[in-house]
Amino acid sequence: MHKVIMMKKFEANAICGTLTQTSKMPCKSYSLPTEACQTGFKMAQIEGSICSSCYADKGFYSMYAKTIKPAQFARLDSINGKHWVDGMVSLIGNDAFFRWHDSGDIQGLAHLEKIAQIAVLTPNCRHWLPTREYGTVKQYIAKHGALPDNLIVRLSAMYPDKPVSIPASLQGFDNITASNVHTGKPLGTPCKAPEQNGECMDCRACWTNETISYALH
Repeated sequence: MHKVIMMKKFEANAICGTLTQTSKMPCKSYSLPTEACQTGFKMAQIEGSICSSCYADKGFYSMYAKTIKPAQFARLDSINGKHWVDGMVSLIGNDAFFRWHDSGDIQGLAHLEKIAQIAVLTPNCRHWLPTREYGTVKQYIAKHGALPDNLIVRLSAMYPDKPVSIPASLQGFDNITASNVHTGKPLGTPCKAPEQNGECMDCRACWTNETISYALH
């Protein structure tokens, strides 16, 4: 078990970058640049894909690009730092919920392993990680056999109205589920946010094993 070096908030911010707090989410999250997405960057070049109209490149993200982008790239650089796990554990603290990557995605197996380690070290927090890096999740499961009990990994859809097909090698594992995007009939439990002024409010479905379907936005 990793022995955590707890630190003050300003020290953790200096190591990891600040956490983000979006208006929709009921908790803090961690934001990385979309330019660093691997599968997502490739999908963004394909017309009609979800990534080709990525929400993280629009709205407030683009309005404040001069401040948001440098902060996102600084967080990206920090991931390989010696005390990144300790800093993230300190920043999450006793929070009940955490969302990974309101922008961006995991960078590889080592990154996912660190996120899983952070989940283990914050047992009272439920972690939600959306990702299009199916291959990295396969690598993790092949190596470790299971995800931490408090980490939900959502395999994100590539196209609207085309539900995720969970790879056979990932079927039957707890905490591996899917997120779909719909323009008409929901492909799973519909996200309540559009009916709630764009906010989660008291809904926590994304931190469960339910398949969630989001309206295209």
